Amino acid sequence: MSVQFDAGPAAALLAKAMNTGARLEEIPAAQRPGRLAEGYDIQDLLAAGGLVDDATAGWKLGLGSANGMRNAKIERPLIGRVYKSRLHESGSEIRCPTGATAMIEIEIAFWLGRDIAPTDTVADPLSAVDRAQLVSEVVLSRFIDRTTVGLPSFAADSVGFHALVIGPEVSPSDISSIAASVEVKYDGGADIGGLQGDDAIDPVEMLGYLMAHARDRNITLKKGELVTTGTLSKPFDAAVPSGIKATTSHGSLAYSLVPA
Repeated sequence: MSVQFDAGPAAALLAKAMNTGARLEEIPAAQRPGRLAEGYDIQDLLAAGGLVDDATAGWKLGLGSANGMRNAKIERPLIGRVYKSRLHESGSEIRCPTGATAMIEIEIAFWLGRDIAPTDTVADPLSAVDRAQLVSEVVLSRFIDRTTVGLPSFAADSVGFHALVIGPEVSPSDISSIAASVEVKYDGGADIGGLQGDDAIDPVEMLGYLMAHARDRNITLKKGELVTTGTLSKPFDAAVPSGIKATTSHGSLAYSLVPA
């Protein structure tokens, strides 16, 4: 008889790291999720309230391109939670662990205009959207090296979500031109452009993937939640401290990474 996975110990460990800013080598073997579903069990427990000194604001997607999913051997993007205290306006200073390196992504975020129950069929994901905005995600995992802990642990850690910088409102009809025009400048680095071909993502398709994930896990997506859909720009690592500025054909945003 198989033993049911207990998400509690790993959730408590990650919650302590989230609350204190500590970083972990890994989840101990006896507590570690072995399957992606177990990683999501941990993430769901963290998001349920009572463990983390914060509240959820919505969702994020990662590894959503055709190449990203193929290389990771997954059938849909990784899904994580976004937390309210980690939302920032353009021009903000984003506090990061001293000496850390953050991965920077420029994305489109959608705000949901209605609840979506697991039983709902949504033929057009945009029909559930209230508005869209240009954003930048700062990926900085609770794990010292996110690339070595495995996808189940990375999913448990909300796919490395650290912060989201919110820029100008954009029209969904302009997404393709925004993706084609995105350019990111940062201190000490070469200019970064957008992704193309099988490395690129479709933000509307990503929203559909989130709805499928929520349906499978019996989660109702709530009106007012945001969904940041994955990177339009080539992801890159930025040292702390540094300044980031993204420009597109339909607006720009800027912020700085500073030591906590």
